[in-house]
Amino acid sequence: MAASCFSLLYLVIDAPDKNILVTVGGGFLTAFYFLHKQRIEEVRLFREIFSECNLRYDKMNEAINIIISKSKEDTLSEEEKNQLSDYFNLCGEEYLYFKQGFIYPDVWLAWSNGMKAILGNERVSPYWQLEKKSESYYGVGNEVA
Repeated sequence: MAASCFSLLYLVIDAPDKNILVTVGGGFLTAFYFLHKQRIEEVRLFREIFSECNLRYDKMNEAINIIISKSKEDTLSEEEKNQLSDYFNLCGEEYLYFKQGFIYPDVWLAWSNGMKAILGNERVSPYWQLEKKSESYYGVGNEVA
């Protein structure tokens, strides 16, 4: 569309002004190409981060569901604490990616809602509150639960 407009103007404008039109048109097309390429790279980076985070969560999902399904009276085992620490690290990384603008707000909303459900679980919450004090999770503790 823009190229068609510049082509039409090129035919209509007097010869001395054509150089200016070509320069301006070339600059416009270069800027458009640069912005379009940058947007494609941002989407590619988002997809990479999104896929990696979801894959990591999928690998720990079953263990997390077992932890949250147990009774509050069941003390967390060392293995469960390790699994939760891995989950807390993932949450922290996701929050860091969000803060840096690599994760779309609607994706972060969905992820943080899931985090709130898990971190607010009666078995998980006491351990999360203790771990959150270490400030090892990029500030996710201030944002979620």
